[in-house]
Amino acid sequence: MTTQAPPEETHAQAPTLADKSLGARFKDLDIGRKLAIGFGILVALTFLSAGVSYLGSRQATSKINTTDEVRVPMALDAARAQANLLRMQANVRGYLALGDQEYRDNYHDSQRSFETDLAKLESRSSDMDELSNYRLSKLRIAYEEWSELPEHLFELRDDQLDREPAYRLLVITGTQYAGQVLIDINTMIDLQGQSDPTKEGLALLEDMAKFQGNFAAMLSALRGYVTTRNRIYRGEYEVNLTDNQNTWTSLRNQRDALTDSQQELFDNIAQNREAFLLLPERMFETLEGDRWREDLYIFSEEAVPLANTIQQLLNDLVADQQTFLTKDLAAGRQSLTRTSQLILAGGVIAFIFGVAMAYIARGTIAGPVRRLTAVAEQIRAGDLKVLARVESRDEVGILAETFNNMTRQLRRMLRQVRKEKKRADDLLEVVIPIGVELTTEKDFNRLLEKMLLEAKSFCHADAGTLYLRTDDDQLEFVIVRNDTRNIALGGTTGQKVPFPPLPLQDQTVTEPDHRCVATQVALDGVSSNIPNHNRPSHIVADYHVTSLLTIPLKNSLDQVLGVLQLLNAQDPETGQIVPFDQNLQQMMESFSSLAVAALEAYIREQSLRQQIQKLRIEIDETKRSREVAKITESDYFQQLRKQAKEFRARSRTDKAE
Repeated sequence: MTTQAPPEETHAQAPTLADKSLGARFKDLDIGRKLAIGFGILVALTFLSAGVSYLGSRQATSKINTTDEVRVPMALDAARAQANLLRMQANVRGYLALGDQEYRDNYHDSQRSFETDLAKLESRSSDMDELSNYRLSKLRIAYEEWSELPEHLFELRDDQLDREPAYRLLVITGTQYAGQVLIDINTMIDLQGQSDPTKEGLALLEDMAKFQGNFAAMLSALRGYVTTRNRIYRGEYEVNLTDNQNTWTSLRNQRDALTDSQQELFDNIAQNREAFLLLPERMFETLEGDRWREDLYIFSEEAVPLANTIQQLLNDLVADQQTFLTKDLAAGRQSLTRTSQLILAGGVIAFIFGVAMAYIARGTIAGPVRRLTAVAEQIRAGDLKVLARVESRDEVGILAETFNNMTRQLRRMLRQVRKEKKRADDLLEVVIPIGVELTTEKDFNRLLEKMLLEAKSFCHADAGTLYLRTDDDQLEFVIVRNDTRNIALGGTTGQKVPFPPLPLQDQTVTEPDHRCVATQVALDGVSSNIPNHNRPSHIVADYHVTSLLTIPLKNSLDQVLGVLQLLNAQDPETGQIVPFDQNLQQMMESFSSLAVAALEAYIREQSLRQQIQKLRIEIDETKRSREVAKITESDYFQQLRKQAKEFRARSRTDKAE
């Protein structure tokens, strides 16, 4: 989908140099040239008056020379240092916001320019007064302290664990406790499923499954809140926490019904769950505080105040030079007044021109800077639609364009964040419901077919294969689908898969096809995502495999039950073959866990049904034996047996006679 640029981003064609007025041409000059032109004209006027009355105005000439050789260069150096400092701040801010290497490189360029300007100012320290030297020394100290921060900020920006304390706490500590809880409860469920089915046992099994489900949902919501700071996830976490606490209370009340091994697992779960529940409040406190991102906090609390201090010191240095400049000019004017009326007239003209230059400088430098600062404040407040007006081609205009570029990139980054959030929503709203739906499927072939088709649809894969591990340690083809070649084997199609099983054995292969990838994944238990496989298919003629995603189907005991393999991911918009997205790989790994849980649940259910049928047969045989014994032990049956014995005896006697 394409979007139109905001109206502010559409610029008319720039007029040519011949079409511009003199004022517009001056406005487009860089700041250094503007100051050089203004002060150059001022110095020219002063020297013109001094030349006319050189003999009577040596003192005035000396003052003017001091202005030309010291005050103006100092003011220019300080002004350039201010501009470079602004660029340094903007580049640091841009890198922290976007992480673009270009901002980091531009920062180093601006830093070198600033240090050059600072060195020039320090080289003129002998011409400065005591106050200016004191300010220059404070400027050097403040800059050395500030210069240590950007590299530290860049390192923080590049390391999410260091810059986001709440995320680090969740990943390092929270996942450890939560993962152990889920592993232990899954083991308890397996053990409970192996016990004789009773009403109380089934109720206990149901509570275990509920605890597992709402604890996983609680962990998922907490992860969503830590990564997005969206309070909807916090509310979801608190709702699941309440459900989990209720389920936990029910399980705790039934602890005596557990086996010894289950009680040991229950105690481990209680310990890890209690440790995990201590973490969210610390995460929430961090996320809702000023230091949820360490790099932004250090930038705003340390770097910005130091930069403001440096800026103020530079302003003071410029003001000092302007003050001395004014004093020198005033002394020159007084000297010229005493010597001749012509010098007085020249001084008046110089004064008027100085005022005019100050007014022009205010309109062309200070005004745009103030307006640019206002735009920066709007951006900092979160208004990413605002754009700075590019009023000239000088440094301020370039800075305005930089701000506009930064705003556009921030908007693009926001769109990317929304895209990532949609993928997370897909995990909650699509993958997990599909996994729940799998658990309700009663037909084995349909269950296997749905596992493959749902994964294939979610990843936009053109083809896919589902293997199951056999008792003799082979991978058996159970479902095969290929949309391009219109192939559908196994599952509910009634078409038997004709391909022989793949033996699971370690072997060295120089050019592996995806059969070897499937067997290797089954042996290692680790997913494989190959973006450029570039091999012909071994089961479908004239079919070329480009991208390949292979996921092991592991149960709670980390045993590989089978392999899910997807081939040739397609771009939803263009239909082109693309690599499988890493985020989709993570979702498919979560989906595989749900699918294996559904498969195990189906197998357990079938096993339970067989046990119940066997139990019924044994009960019927026992009942039949008891009824036969009851008949044979009755008096009537004993009498019949006695009569039959007598009858057989008479028959033998008759035959003998």
